[in-house]
Amino acid sequence: MSQKPYVFVFANVKGGVSKTTSATHCSMALARRGRTLAIDHDPQGDLSNAFLPNEPLEYFDNANTFTVIRGETTLKESTRNVYEVDILPSSMELEDFQYHVGKDISLVTKLNTVILKSNYDFAIIDTPGSGSYELLSALLSADAVIIPVNPSKWAIRTVKKIFKKINEALSFPGTRISSVYILPTIWNNSGRSGQILEQLEQIPNLLDQLQTKEIGYELVPTPALLPPIPQSTTIRDRTEFGEPLKEGTEGWNAYNSLAELLIEKSNLSIRSVK
Repeated sequence: MSQKPYVFVFANVKGGVSKTTSATHCSMALARRGRTLAIDHDPQGDLSNAFLPNEPLEYFDNANTFTVIRGETTLKESTRNVYEVDILPSSMELEDFQYHVGKDISLVTKLNTVILKSNYDFAIIDTPGSGSYELLSALLSADAVIIPVNPSKWAIRTVKKIFKKINEALSFPGTRISSVYILPTIWNNSGRSGQILEQLEQIPNLLDQLQTKEIGYELVPTPALLPPIPQSTTIRDRTEFGEPLKEGTEGWNAYNSLAELLIEKSNLSIRSVK
């Protein structure tokens, strides 16, 4: 493995695209291959709920992503291990992150510092469905950005918005985003899915045009399209109840293959799969 954690950020400004679902199950798949940290950087706490569905909100109050960023708790004392994944949960107090960054801009890079000092092989960060400082903080920690998109008419437009946020992050010194991936989610065999997939295949050409004609895209790496994650009520229900996918099922195979592909594309060595 690399000497520092390799950080994947799941990001989209649109909700309902299986962003948290994909972050959850990709974390579990990566954990079969190396030490994995999953960070909930969204005040709504969906990733925290996916891994710790039976815990009350008060359970997260004293040690969470926000307390780690502010230096009030350490990463080690703030994580909970579930399904071989170390979870750094969120808290509703993270809604105040923008206010605190306004008073101390250095807070926006603190998460990156904490991750780089840890001994994990992989880190996954789930982000809010908005262009917030939490998203910027996550992008400043990223090696790769994964943009989940569902088969909707908004798919291309939301990808463009994330490109702008990636470009903004890359304007900060030391930002190391080298890969951007488009992950089709909730995919089926409908005509709409086929049409949207064809549009997604053209995103590298779209980015070329944006970089030529518009400002704010010039630093974005050429994106790669990942294999679609199938539409599945099992994936949805298992995530809602905080349960891992059953080995050998369609959803398990999809996220297992995704983890393998991400490791391969990132040129990372791994241990044997558990």
